[in-house]
Amino acid sequence: MKKRILTILGTRPELIKMFPLIKILDKIYDHKLIWSGQHYDYDLVKQNFIDVKLRSPDVKIKINKRKNNFIQIQEKLIKIINNYRPTAIIYHGDTFTTLATSLITNFFYPNIVKIHIEGGYRSGDKSQIEERARTTSDQLSDVIFVTRNQEKKNLYKENIKKNVYIVGNSIHESVQQILKISDKKKINKKFKNLINQKKFILATIHRAENVDNKIRLKKIVNIINKLAENNLVFFPVHPRTKKKIKSLKLKLKSNIIIKNPISYSETIYLLSKSIFCFTDSGGLQEESAILKKRCIIPSNKTPHFFYLHKFANHLVQIDKGNYMSDVEKFKRSILTNKIKSFSHKKNTSYEVIRILKKLI
Repeated sequence: MKKRILTILGTRPELIKMFPLIKILDKIYDHKLIWSGQHYDYDLVKQNFIDVKLRSPDVKIKINKRKNNFIQIQEKLIKIINNYRPTAIIYHGDTFTTLATSLITNFFYPNIVKIHIEGGYRSGDKSQIEERARTTSDQLSDVIFVTRNQEKKNLYKENIKKNVYIVGNSIHESVQQILKISDKKKINKKFKNLINQKKFILATIHRAENVDNKIRLKKIVNIINKLAENNLVFFPVHPRTKKKIKSLKLKLKSNIIIKNPISYSETIYLLSKSIFCFTDSGGLQEESAILKKRCIIPSNKTPHFFYLHKFANHLVQIDKGNYMSDVEKFKRSILTNKIKSFSHKKNTSYEVIRILKKLI
């Protein structure tokens, strides 16, 4: 009889990084995919499943927007786990879903193997919700898969030494697979006018610490307007971000194309055609480096130090008074510093499977 494994996800970034592994888990195990409802509108997320050619989840949790979604996720996951009784549970990264899953499985299900994919990242900024989620989840996990030796060292410093495995970063697989399976002709047709411009910047902003902070959001809009002085900016705006910009009556220059969120395949293709990107997305920081595109990040710290050292990513110290000086510094670095090449482990998903077979 096949071992039963649950994979629990709740956000688009988790889906993007995990879809190569999920496809393999489906073939080898009695594998159940659970959608936690953290990104509560599944209809908005559904296109991403289609985009990466992944089946629908076995269970889709529905969240009441008026209630605390973190508590709801925990309560409903307990019922799901009681129903399926898996041998192991897999969760990814540093989201509310990851934290909720690691907490309830550690407390209520000590015999279930708790597996954290992409553990060990540390920004050093405890004010970030993600930092608190990833550190707690690592402490509560039985098995942790990390991307590089640096993440393993981070865990060792916290006395987490057992069952820590370096497997590489699955985002490399995700990018390569999506470039192969995406309908480039369709994307070219949809964004013909933009791509014909040849020189454009891709911008995205969604993190709560930026969108919900009036001062930060005003600074971010200032930066986007500054970048638009010399280049066209393509800005697919998350509904929540758009609402905040509108409520604060912030103005964006006419050289900024504002659109609704786009699919993953469209994002990666447009990123590959852009000059560089401006984003607070952890995923785009990695994807831009893989595609050898520079990336400006409006944040004081990032867990993705590796790409900073390769000249691919550049931090804008958004809480500084002279934050625009970091933008100017970035512009100068384009002229003087080339993006360094970097090696990475291939076939991360198969490496995870190889280790899982031994452990469970």
